[in-house]
Amino acid sequence: MYSKTQVYLELLAVFPIFLLIIFTLPDNLSWPLRSTIGITGASVWLWVLEPIPLALTSLLVIAALPILNATSLDTALSGFSNGSTFLIMAGFMMSQGVNSTTLGKRFANYSIIRFGGSIYGVLLGVLLAPQILSFFIPGTAVRTTLLLPAVMAVIISMKLSLSSNIAKLLILGLTFGASISGVGLLPAALANVLTADLIKNILGQDIYYFTWFMITWPIWLFMIPITWLILPTLFPPETKYLEVNQLRTELKELGKLSSQDKKCLIILAVTVVLWMTESFHKLPTAVPAILATVFMGLPGIGIVGWDKLKEIEWGTIIMIGASLSMASALNNSGAADFLAGELLSFQGLQTGLSTPLLLVFLLILLTHFYHLVVTNISTVVLTLTPIMLQIALKLGVNPLLVAITINIATLFGFLLIVQTLPSVVTYTTGVYTSMDMLRAGFWLTIASLVVMIITAQVWWPFIGLN
Repeated sequence: MYSKTQVYLELLAVFPIFLLIIFTLPDNLSWPLRSTIGITGASVWLWVLEPIPLALTSLLVIAALPILNATSLDTALSGFSNGSTFLIMAGFMMSQGVNSTTLGKRFANYSIIRFGGSIYGVLLGVLLAPQILSFFIPGTAVRTTLLLPAVMAVIISMKLSLSSNIAKLLILGLTFGASISGVGLLPAALANVLTADLIKNILGQDIYYFTWFMITWPIWLFMIPITWLILPTLFPPETKYLEVNQLRTELKELGKLSSQDKKCLIILAVTVVLWMTESFHKLPTAVPAILATVFMGLPGIGIVGWDKLKEIEWGTIIMIGASLSMASALNNSGAADFLAGELLSFQGLQTGLSTPLLLVFLLILLTHFYHLVVTNISTVVLTLTPIMLQIALKLGVNPLLVAITINIATLFGFLLIVQTLPSVVTYTTGVYTSMDMLRAGFWLTIASLVVMIITAQVWWPFIGLN
């Protein structure tokens, strides 16, 4: 628990942090550039230590940008007119609509029953379930929340101890599987949407559904069996067979699909088709999600009322909007370009980033270390990516490769519980400890590093991402 004194001290620390940055930077730099960097440094301090809620820090950022003449009010609010912000909002609302039906429970139970019997089969079902859901449900945390009750039902029905290796296998399988499920599809993770938005704003390049999939599918595909092999090695199951009859009973009791279930399926199917055909109709990713939310709430053809749809985490929406505004300020003021130049002044870094093999390795390493300090995925993407894109442009390196590498490495925050939302959700079960996650996460991080480097060296040049 934070004491009031600690909270006050951490809050007051933003003033010396801001002033230190302002007076440390060269005097010949413009005031908007210096103040933007100062605000970024102070906000990262608050986002990391969280003496106040993240959303409150985000509102403070919005106010600070025009007050300190870092940028105009229009730029400070620009994140809230961004498609990414509305996609996240609509995704949360879509999940509320799905939760109002029995589809989530049906799918979760069926996924485990389909591979049930052996512990390895159930683990595979747990790993594959979020991958399939990623086609329909944006947000790794939402998919985790939908699947967690079914996984816990298996543990409880088998009368397994929460500290047993089987329980750890299944819950950690869901945790890592949900994080991996965010890699392959553009709307599947918040980080993907933010990265695509930064690429468009900074580089003027549109990233479509299938473009993203073509770049990321090898990493997505290979991390699933690797996780399936690593987890049982680290947590050998006490028995090889699991009983899933309780899930069969629950599935049978649900009966046939209701009219609400069918309407929800149709809305989700149409949304996925619109996402897949984005390169043809040119509608931004947010538009199909917004339409899906509208149809879910319409009288007659809808499946849920507005009172239920609006019960989402608005604090996250505020944080995303503010973070996007800050990213715009970093680019418009020239702060990202300046910081990129300063980073390149470090001896050997420019040479390392100019070497294809070292480039991907250093980007992954830098992202992982930064993510250990700045645990929020959105903050990592929106503060690190603009700077590294400027470095890529200075060195003549493919900026798309840089952005995608940072994005995927951020999603693979396997070491600390606070690094990803799926781990935050599943940790509340009390099944695994932080050391359990660190133990498994270390080997999965090494595996993901190898997979990403091989993909970058073999597949990406093949599709023109040199």
